[in-house]
Amino acid sequence: MVWFRESCRFLSSLNFKMHRGWAIALSCFLASSVMIGGSQYSFGHFVEPLETEFGWSRTQIGISLSLIAFGSFISPFIGRMIDKHGARNIMALSIAVFSISYLMRPFMTELWHWYALGVIQSFSMVGGAMLPPGKLIGLWFPRNRGKILSVTAMGNNFGGMAVQPLLAFLIVFISWKAGYGGLGILGLLVAVLCFAVIRNPVFIQSEESGSTEDANRVISGYTLSQALRTKLFYSVLVAAVCGGFTYSALLPQVYPHLMINGISEGTAALAVTVFATCGMFGKFVLGAFSDKYGPRLALIIDLVGQSVFVCLMVYAGREIPLWLVVPFMGFFLGAFGALYQLIVIESFGVRYFGSIMGVVAVAHAIPSFTGPVIAGLSYDSTGAYGLAFFATGVIFAVGALSLVVAGQSITAPEDLIVES
Repeated sequence: MVWFRESCRFLSSLNFKMHRGWAIALSCFLASSVMIGGSQYSFGHFVEPLETEFGWSRTQIGISLSLIAFGSFISPFIGRMIDKHGARNIMALSIAVFSISYLMRPFMTELWHWYALGVIQSFSMVGGAMLPPGKLIGLWFPRNRGKILSVTAMGNNFGGMAVQPLLAFLIVFISWKAGYGGLGILGLLVAVLCFAVIRNPVFIQSEESGSTEDANRVISGYTLSQALRTKLFYSVLVAAVCGGFTYSALLPQVYPHLMINGISEGTAALAVTVFATCGMFGKFVLGAFSDKYGPRLALIIDLVGQSVFVCLMVYAGREIPLWLVVPFMGFFLGAFGALYQLIVIESFGVRYFGSIMGVVAVAHAIPSFTGPVIAGLSYDSTGAYGLAFFATGVIFAVGALSLVVAGQSITAPEDLIVES
């Protein structure tokens, strides 16, 4: 691995004219683009080639999507490691493991190989793209973390817009093996970048006065055990779990639902693109709103918005104009990924964010497993996804209610634990 070490040394030697935090934010953005956006948005491109190559059914191939939930079960361990040792090595190693899982796919011969590599991918995504960004942005941008974390989270959408077409090109004009190889190589490049630029801050520059503050003044917060003893933690947990249904019960069904509603294939595909684009806009707007008014209010608005528009989505293209529903649903859906991390930081501080967020991530296994079941039962019983969308709307409302019940108790922790 001499090339890896030399590449990291070269990048580390560069004199970044920008604040190092921006380089770190870029690294998190690219990690999300490759690991989440690239892998998930391009999944459908590989289904038919795998079906042709190995004779696997689409059900067998699709099961691998549920395997992503397995990563949730190691998230508390990964979160503690990030809090204790920093995100640099864990993030770079996780992305490298993700890359290897894709570079190995061209050598698959059995179905269990496909599943085993899927589980490895799920583990790597926790330490590569799910937990580190919130911790790193919280440390490097204590005053405007809402906007920065939201922009970083746009990497998911960017992966669908940029990485996915690249992989589609490789699959169509070369082979599915080239597609997997291309994603693996992109991951290795991002791993090198992360290892080279990511650091924990020693000093943080004051934006208002230009003075330098000791980072010890901002690295504070509840320990995991303290957070677990508060009612606030469980309100935040309920909101995070309820919002997680947007990825499992709603997002994968948007395209087929619009087709069922009589929307043409081309228009439905365009609607999904608009959906993703408006999600990026939602991340930035509600992230900036969070900086000014707090993530609690921003997340309540987001969950209420999702609840309303997922119900209206049932009638999109029929009783209600398609373009009146899709942009707003995309707007609110996109913002959730950043807001639920921001509310954990605001509620419990940043020092033990990894440990606390790791526990929250375990609970995300609930929507990961049950969301597809809700959607499947709705389709099997009615031939449509309307019941699943209405049920998801109720779930979103419950999440918003849990934060309303929490009231104004979401404040900076009084018993701060300041790093010595």
